[in-house]
Amino acid sequence: MQKNKKYLFCLILTAILTAVTVVLSRFLSFNIWNMSIGFSFVGVMLCGMLLGSVWGGACGALADFIGAILFPFGPYFPGFTATAFLSGAVFGLVGKASKNKKSFIPFALLLLAAKELVCSLILNSWFIDILYGGGFLPIAVSRLPLSVATLILEFVFAVVLGKSVLPKIRKEV
Repeated sequence: MQKNKKYLFCLILTAILTAVTVVLSRFLSFNIWNMSIGFSFVGVMLCGMLLGSVWGGACGALADFIGAILFPFGPYFPGFTATAFLSGAVFGLVGKASKNKKSFIPFALLLLAAKELVCSLILNSWFIDILYGGGFLPIAVSRLPLSVATLILEFVFAVVLGKSVLPKIRKEV
């Protein structure tokens, strides 16, 4: 594929997956004040695993920004956009790791666990404390069960995508 066509393909796919992420996160997720339960990660994960860390990060950040501006749950806070970028970038690393069949599963688990710990438990809990108060530790502890469930769900999706879906798509693209 020519360089311009590949860039255009990545741009269009990122735009589509950003829109999917906004719909999943703003309309098809259950949100309470410090947690969101849903499949909003799927679009960003697909983008990152298919196109790489930069595109995945861009998809996550754009989806967070567009969603926060058009369909807000509270005040816009750029820290959440930064963690959405980091999450998308990690999904890109998971996609890159999926090319190595032997070390993919432990490496994916390690990356996703680190992402969940740093982005969700530490940074997002801290940002929620900055915005609403309540103390960092109580917020982080209350978010721990959801973070574990999210880690398991993201890991299952990543393994399914990395082992069966991505190899077929890479052949076509």
